[in-house]
Amino acid sequence: MRAYFDTAAHRQERQQLPILSSLIERYRDERPFAGMQVASGHVLVRNSMVTIEALYAGGAEIFLADAFHTPATEKVKRALKEADVPIYSKQEAAHLADLYLDVNAVLGREQAPRAAAEVTRTGIHHYANIEGVVISADDCRSKLIEGFYGTGDSLRRAWRQFKGDEGLTGKRIIQFGFGKIGRGVAFQLRLAEAELLVLEADPARIKKAEQDGFDTLNVGLAAEVEKELKAAEIIVSVTGIPGIISDRYSRAVIMSNAPELISLGAQDEYGDDYGEDEILGGKQVPLNFQLAEPTLNRYVDAPLAAHVLALEAWARNPDAFENGIHALPEEMDRWVLESWREYWPNEDLTGIGADLGLS
Repeated sequence: MRAYFDTAAHRQERQQLPILSSLIERYRDERPFAGMQVASGHVLVRNSMVTIEALYAGGAEIFLADAFHTPATEKVKRALKEADVPIYSKQEAAHLADLYLDVNAVLGREQAPRAAAEVTRTGIHHYANIEGVVISADDCRSKLIEGFYGTGDSLRRAWRQFKGDEGLTGKRIIQFGFGKIGRGVAFQLRLAEAELLVLEADPARIKKAEQDGFDTLNVGLAAEVEKELKAAEIIVSVTGIPGIISDRYSRAVIMSNAPELISLGAQDEYGDDYGEDEILGGKQVPLNFQLAEPTLNRYVDAPLAAHVLALEAWARNPDAFENGIHALPEEMDRWVLESWREYWPNEDLTGIGADLGLS
């Protein structure tokens, strides 16, 4: 892997990820993963390969899984091949290592590991039913940076990529979901001056959306929801629930106004009633993963670092963790947050500063 890490493209990417870079420097001295075998289920893109360098610097033997297929992965896979770095199937990687750096539990669905660091909510749900130790980098505050800033910004960039000069200003947009990612998407759509309505089932999330100044509607009010859907120009689904649109709404209602359909979930939220070509960018991956840079590095550096730190927490003291889901240690989360603010001091904290504990 050293040959890949020495390429100009990788070195340039590492420079854009200062938090991960600082981990690499520390791990070269401390070697917390020495003698350990780690399978990675990350998307094989430039920035995720910097997390792999961190594990490598810390002494791990690494097995890369070809777990996700997006336009952004092709250049990296070619570069890895040129550097003679093997890429394994999910099944192969899961059986070659007993420690996982996992995403959406793509490895945990193949085999239960000794320990895993997981960075997605859907992955944590899956791991809750598996025997083993899992350190979650999803619940930590550092992950909020990506969710609040990253996906919404990516939506706006992807819209420009696919739709050119057709802006979002004034567009009547229905957004399903106001979780961690949905909240950030809503803030970005407001910045784009769209006419946004948030649909939610959770009363607490509805209240939060209203406190943030968004128009909301409870999905339980079926007649009112159908009326709004029939007038929508764009429908954005960011619920994290597979097939929810097909399961709950008729195709005739959803397609009444021939809206643009957008999926930002890790899984297909539109379901069997909709074809691949009916979703902007396709159904197989979220729209932002159709970009060469799915999430800007200033928004992904913190959660990627937290993901690596989750595995380090276990590696430092395996006996401290019983089977089950564990949070990233608070001191690690705090270090990531303070580092992020140090490197990007001018990022607008409106709407998120209190959640991050930053001013």
